[in-house]
Amino acid sequence: MDIEVRPVASPTEFRAALVVNRAAWRDAYADILPAERLEAMTVPEGVDLQDRYDRATGDGRRFLVAVDRKPGAVVGFADAVVGDGRKAFCERDDAELRAIYVDPDAQGAGVGSALLEAAVDRVPDACSRLVLETFTENRAAREFYEARGFERIGASAFEVGGESYPTAVYARPL
Repeated sequence: MDIEVRPVASPTEFRAALVVNRAAWRDAYADILPAERLEAMTVPEGVDLQDRYDRATGDGRRFLVAVDRKPGAVVGFADAVVGDGRKAFCERDDAELRAIYVDPDAQGAGVGSALLEAAVDRVPDACSRLVLETFTENRAAREFYEARGFERIGASAFEVGGESYPTAVYARPL
């Protein structure tokens, strides 16, 4: 797979990343989240899409897409936050990796690794660590991050559909 990783270029491309997000959630969290919650996930349109795109590309955000050059399709994305808007488990000089998701059909081809390294490359020098959380039950994600130098530093929780799910918090020096 020949991919290009770069900042998201338009609301249309952002929407394609959200479609990947939904497919990846259904694949990765089938044994973690209720099926009805996964099936209820929709991709925004119109004003809601534009609003989310504006937030994802605003100050302090690094929203990147991985595009397969041959068909020109978005096959993954990464979302990082610096400064305001980071979660409580982040310290003052941390950048937060909010998400990396890869289309299930593109997993295992190096897309996630390329997205992670591109996100790291775009973190300001003033940041000393990249911090993230993943569902504790998501063994594949934990193994992915651990293989790339992240160490578990704590625990938190993430709410989905009004239910709280335990998460593992990881950090990697920059």
